[in-house]
Amino acid sequence: MPTPQGTSYAEPQHPAADATPDWPPITIGQAKRVLEWWSSSAVFRELVATDPERAGRDYKLGFSPELIRPLWDDRYHLNAANKDRPQHPIVAEYRAYYHTKTQWRDEVKRECAPDEPRLKTWRTRQIARNAMENGLYDNSIIHSPLAIELSDGCSVGCWFCGVGATRFVETWDYTEENATLWRGVLSVLHDKIGDASKWGFCYWATDPLDNPDYEHFASDFADITGMFPQTTTAQGHKDPERVLKLLRLSESRGCKVNRFSVLTESLLRRIHDAYTADELTQVEIVAQMRDATVPKADAGSFRVKARKTANVVEREKKKLIPIAVSENGTEDSDKPALTMQQPGTIACVTGFLLNMVRRSVKLISPCRASEQWPLGYIVFEECTFTDAADLERKIEAMIETHMPQELTPDDPIQLNPSFRLEPVANGFRVLSDLSCIEFSRPTPDLVEYLGALGEHVTSGKRTAGEIAVSSLFCYGVPETNTLSTLGAMLNLGILVDARGRITGQSAVEAQ
Repeated sequence: MPTPQGTSYAEPQHPAADATPDWPPITIGQAKRVLEWWSSSAVFRELVATDPERAGRDYKLGFSPELIRPLWDDRYHLNAANKDRPQHPIVAEYRAYYHTKTQWRDEVKRECAPDEPRLKTWRTRQIARNAMENGLYDNSIIHSPLAIELSDGCSVGCWFCGVGATRFVETWDYTEENATLWRGVLSVLHDKIGDASKWGFCYWATDPLDNPDYEHFASDFADITGMFPQTTTAQGHKDPERVLKLLRLSESRGCKVNRFSVLTESLLRRIHDAYTADELTQVEIVAQMRDATVPKADAGSFRVKARKTANVVEREKKKLIPIAVSENGTEDSDKPALTMQQPGTIACVTGFLLNMVRRSVKLISPCRASEQWPLGYIVFEECTFTDAADLERKIEAMIETHMPQELTPDDPIQLNPSFRLEPVANGFRVLSDLSCIEFSRPTPDLVEYLGALGEHVTSGKRTAGEIAVSSLFCYGVPETNTLSTLGAMLNLGILVDARGRITGQSAVEAQ
């Protein structure tokens, strides 16, 4: 984990390299608690760095964190003397556990691709676009094909909510009528999306535990899609008996990871007191405290707060420095400022967002939050539905409108307004604040062609066919080559959609 600035370390006491220690038993859940406190509390980070024995006592860890120093001390490996020192077996076990989780996340991201060819092609484009907008932050976004809200609003009221949750209004009860509609909706989504629908989840700008019938809805979800939906809640401390039953049900039906969003250090203590370490081995703690090491995304409610309170932004930006120092292998404080930016979204769905209270459906995808899309996701279209059959019609209409599989000669060509295009020596490049793609060729004739192509894309005044014909007559480049290049740019998310609309713009406005 990155080392916070200003933290001083006591010289660690290790067994000799040739010693055979008598290690006390430590479980993965226990080791995980040390890392949870490390990522949550500046006080803990200072204490464990200088007096790990006391940290173990004060935070009820059951052992000295010194035993797992390689897991939390980023400077440990910099000392050559530590290379051959024996390590507690839990260090390797925890690393294997963490590696398995990241592998599973990557597997989920791949399996989130829908069976429907148009939807699959569109999703691939949106992932490419978001990777351009958000850089490496996109690596942690699974791009689930769907999310469903079972309440209107959220009772928790996190001031930083990245998707701008509104105040709680009401929940959707599991009545006989609603259950019938619910199963019908899930069947439509499963039929349209395919097996990837199992990676959807039942919250968004809501907390799933606000709905007392959440477990019933989630069980139906598992029956129809094949997987119990992953649960993220900021209410893990409120009803441990209910939560434990939910976790056991979830794990028994295939869900490998659930999450508690924890707002304060006192709530983390309550959670640690309410559950054993092993009971929460498969529950990720999302640290949202003031001193948490992970910076909050500049989106949603945080974005509103940040525009009014400058020190909020500065506090989060400072969290980027130790992360960049760790990744860059340098303590040059200027380098992180140039290479790291605050996350721009917490959105993780490229597909459909439903609200069952309002019976609404949106077609969405993550983006870097902006004035146009302050919640960190694009809304391509939104409508309401009356029943499952109506939902199926509405979804098909969205797919037909927004998801052509390829570029045609009649499609207007326009640069996505999230990016900028600039000439380079042998062509041009398309940039965002976090990424860049270059189109270049070393031969002089193709350099001129690429320069002209970049100008056409920037102007936004011609169709793909017009650009292809112009390129044939001016530079001798076959029309199919130009159309192929423009099609590749579309699939990389560089261009607006194949209907010539800027994202979120209506067809009438685009004319």
